[in-house]
Amino acid sequence: MPPRALADGRAQTDRLTLRPIAEHDAEAVWSIHSDARTNLFNPAGPMRERSRADEQAREWASSWATDGQGYWAVELREQPGAVVGFGGIRLVQWRDRRVYNLYYRLAPAVWGRGLAGELVEASVARWRELGDHPLVAYTTADNLPSQRVASRGGLERRPEFDEVRATYTDVVFGLGLR
Repeated sequence: MPPRALADGRAQTDRLTLRPIAEHDAEAVWSIHSDARTNLFNPAGPMRERSRADEQAREWASSWATDGQGYWAVELREQPGAVVGFGGIRLVQWRDRRVYNLYYRLAPAVWGRGLAGELVEASVARWRELGDHPLVAYTTADNLPSQRVASRGGLERRPEFDEVRATYTDVVFGLGLR
């Protein structure tokens, strides 16, 4: 089933319920983002301070209030109320331009089931509805799983936007990016 938009920014896929992140999601933010396994390719590493999860949840929740769009809390339809990840699109400033950043991070317990692909498919569908800014996904050069998900989700590899840093290289995928 293609992603289905619901009221109040929510959406559903075959197996996922996607809802706007709220401040009360801070504990799930902490659980997922402080796990070393979910940050294997993150140059900053896992979240180290619990207070950072509170800040992150507030920041992500504020996107919905400010822009009417933001990242979703990801729940399995078969387990409502249990957050297994975060992702979607959020309007950000990236290299001196406004873009929708595509983000996805799921708990290790649900890896290997194709759920990231469903999340990206719903995110791209949402971006197509909005269509007012380019869509960008970037990750490190060694994060091949994330690159495969972006590519399978229909994003185009854009090497001309890659950025080489001192200890890693950001590789860029996008849609509508000029």
